[in-house]
Amino acid sequence: MEINTSLSPSQAHFALWLEEHLPELLTLFDFQEKVYREDVVERYLSTASHGQTIMAQFALGVWLHRNEFEFNFFDAASILDDRYKAIIASWFSDPFWP
Repeated sequence: MEINTSLSPSQAHFALWLEEHLPELLTLFDFQEKVYREDVVERYLSTASHGQTIMAQFALGVWLHRNEFEFNFFDAASILDDRYKAIIASWFSDPFWP
């Protein structure tokens, strides 16, 4: 991915983190404008599996610095596979905020 050079270092870190761990969610964000794409997120959440929804809620929460999309750790623990749990655990042990 070509990184927008006007992103802050923490925003660029998030974009690279997303590309490495959750590339399927890249389309939810517009890194040129430094925003999430509300219309794309709405469509995605209406069609995604429960696990995909949980990961989108998590990534959006990290981006926004708040739990606007109602990410739930209990749902994550009971629904997600080990790969996704590891992504969340890794972030939780060393959080960053774009």
